[in-house]
Amino acid sequence: MRTPNLDAVAREGMRFGCAYSSCPISMPARTDLLTGLFPHSTGLWGNTIEWAPIVAQARLFADMKTAGYTTAQIGKTHWLSGNMWKQQSLANPDAFYAALKLDHVDNIPSPFSTPGAPKSDYARYLKSIGKWEAVASDLAHRLRNDSYLPKASACTPEEHNEMFVANRTIEFLQKQPLDKPLFLVASWFGPHNPLDAPEPYASMYDPDSLAMPPNLKFPISSGGYKYDERQWRKMRANYLGKITYIDHCVGKVFDALKKRGNWDNTLIIFISDHGDMMGAHGAMAKGSFYEESVGVPMWVRPPKGVKVAAPESGVPVSLNDVYATVVEAAGGKVSPQRVTRSLLPIVRGEVTEDDGRTVFSEIYFRNKLSCMTRKGDYKWFYQQGREHLFNLKQDPYELTNLIAAPAHAALAREMKENYHEWLFATQINYSEGYKPMALRAKEGTL
Repeated sequence: MRTPNLDAVAREGMRFGCAYSSCPISMPARTDLLTGLFPHSTGLWGNTIEWAPIVAQARLFADMKTAGYTTAQIGKTHWLSGNMWKQQSLANPDAFYAALKLDHVDNIPSPFSTPGAPKSDYARYLKSIGKWEAVASDLAHRLRNDSYLPKASACTPEEHNEMFVANRTIEFLQKQPLDKPLFLVASWFGPHNPLDAPEPYASMYDPDSLAMPPNLKFPISSGGYKYDERQWRKMRANYLGKITYIDHCVGKVFDALKKRGNWDNTLIIFISDHGDMMGAHGAMAKGSFYEESVGVPMWVRPPKGVKVAAPESGVPVSLNDVYATVVEAAGGKVSPQRVTRSLLPIVRGEVTEDDGRTVFSEIYFRNKLSCMTRKGDYKWFYQQGREHLFNLKQDPYELTNLIAAPAHAALAREMKENYHEWLFATQINYSEGYKPMALRAKEGTL
């Protein structure tokens, strides 16, 4: 795939080749990033239509605000659903955002949400250019039928949701004072389905020329549909086109940062909440602990003058680690009981692959709790009643499950125990710091 804008900036920093989502599905992963916690503490193990993170847990923006930063998120939030802000005795969504210490929020509907949000800013924009009916009809058709239908969007590149996010981000940046520190999350939607890359991106990649990964398994199953090789090639081509299109949108924001004059002193982190299987092991979507789903792209480009130890790191890291990274960079302090570790010591070369760092992931998927451990070359996970163990250095496509091999029995047991120990050690303790009444009486703090 071609991502010239992302590649150019990534080369100025460090790429993380062993980065994992804390939960390979959207809402829990985004909530975990916001809280610095994992599903076993937030209680959100999967997507839901009724959810809002507990304000007392969601401390990312609050910690950055305390460090003196203006805070903002533009695009997809997906950690607030329905009217659940009411459960925390808040008057409206704006009061909820204020409680999170967010100075500015531009929550733009995702593509599949567009037909059901006719009064949103994006819908008003589409109506102003005469595209509302065409776009809403196209997206509703995809959602009711095949959500992975590879078909060019009814929008041009300048009209699509992705560019709307870029334009809103640029408009916000242009209004911010240069002398006030800014923490901004710009959140695009794709390459998540629908596969609706606009032209010329929809036809940028030739389906017949695409290489087939060795872990592809036909037929591919998703939502009651079965896809063969020809269909996969068309879907994959649109998927890659959408990635290149998003790269174009992100590049617009990079250009705006450069024109703003503070490019050199800006820390940039590129991440995703999860991946998609896209045919690997016969699956199409997310929710799995296979690399395509739980693995995420991640790179850190520090401000100019900060030493970068190497262009790439194989240290296992978590999406949650972005929380501690930005707070450290801001000179702030991470709220207590966060399960997050800064990436900056790795960028500086203070932590290497020999450190033995372990990362974890969790999910409630298809009515079952599942978990994953990654350490060194190996990954262990339990999902849908089955254990898996893979040597990712020797078997990057996860074709050979080593769980039944006697030579690996002790390692599998150890990695399973690592998860259980970590699970016990990272429970939220709301009694932390409590002093008995008698002690408080002696101290005069009763």
